[in-house]
Amino acid sequence: MNELVVKKKLTIFLLLFNIILIFSQETLIKDQDNWFYYDKGYLENDWAEIINLSKWQKGLTPIGYGDKKLTTIISYGGNKKKKHITKYFKKNIVINDDFVAYEFRLKRDDGAVVYINGKELFRDNMPNITIGKTTLASSTTKGAEEKKYFQHFFENNIFKRGLNTISISIHQAYEYSSDCIFSLELIGHKNPEILSFVIENKDKTNNELSNKIKILNSKLEFDKISIQKDNLESTNYNLKIIVLLIIVLFIIAIFGYYFTLLNFKKINKEKNKKIASLSAKNNNRDKKIIVLTTNLLHNKQYFKEIKADIKGLKTEDKKTVKNIVNQIDNVLEKDEDWKTLTQHFNALHNNFYDKLIEKHPSITETELRHCMFIKLHLQTKEIARIFMIDPRSVQTARYRIKKKLNLNEDENLRDYLLNFD
Repeated sequence: MNELVVKKKLTIFLLLFNIILIFSQETLIKDQDNWFYYDKGYLENDWAEIINLSKWQKGLTPIGYGDKKLTTIISYGGNKKKKHITKYFKKNIVINDDFVAYEFRLKRDDGAVVYINGKELFRDNMPNITIGKTTLASSTTKGAEEKKYFQHFFENNIFKRGLNTISISIHQAYEYSSDCIFSLELIGHKNPEILSFVIENKDKTNNELSNKIKILNSKLEFDKISIQKDNLESTNYNLKIIVLLIIVLFIIAIFGYYFTLLNFKKINKEKNKKIASLSAKNNNRDKKIIVLTTNLLHNKQYFKEIKADIKGLKTEDKKTVKNIVNQIDNVLEKDEDWKTLTQHFNALHNNFYDKLIEKHPSITETELRHCMFIKLHLQTKEIARIFMIDPRSVQTARYRIKKKLNLNEDENLRDYLLNFD
């Protein structure tokens, strides 16, 4: 039963997350939007900073040549066997809303470089060199990739408030390429959950840069060693020994770094396992305490019944009976059990109490306790016994709670509280 409830809650949570994500985003640039384009040849390297677009043409995306699904056809130059390597696109956009992140969905054939206000933001399928007007793409785009939108996520500081210019250069992999395709969608996100994709995008970029730096460093070291070797071959034996030692030390350093990295990953993995284990133990402890505390509240009702039975005893030792009744009253009046139950229930159910009060501030403490027991799947008779009231009073209390939560007649209070998070 508990597994079914957990699965149901997880399904509802995922559904709600997707709905929130959809309604917390805005498409700022969509496919079939107008873009300025330049197809009359090559521009200088500072073309992304150009503001005057009088010599540029305008058309709807997707823009290019050699594909039946294009909306706007552009020129590739006068020679089919030696087409222009680069095509240029620009669009002005006004940013006034406060978004937490932006998502670029880029369709490119073959490679692309994206600039914001004249500065490069990212490149896709392009080599890690200084980009010029005849720089070739890293590889050819074929098959399904021609229809694919490549996603890139960035923080909200890439744009300034007000007018911004997006400039994009599309590069072919070779001069006799059969087609060229460009389209871009820009989505602004307001849901902070999207930042996980931004972080993932940053990590991916950092890893790529790190790998490129390692390759360049290795190549640089290798070139240095090769030069030293060529020079040292014309000297004596002792210098050759030094070069050999340098190479050995370099290799040892690489292996040392590799094994250190492996050890760090192993330690980090074990640490994460311990954290997960402790978290699971805490949750189990909270569940057990909730059960125990609920049982204590049930026992209070039994104390009340015992109290009534003791009062009904016929005995001359009324002082002893009175002392026993007073002791039972002290047990019934103590509120620590409620505090304990509330504390652990809040920990297990993601601050259910605090969130319910924040959303419905007029709700009372007793009504909050009703809501808590409903979420714990207690039946009406069980709740009545804990509160020491008639089951009909529980139904009346539920009606008042439903009104305070602004629920319609056809809305179910239990369903609302079970799904409340």
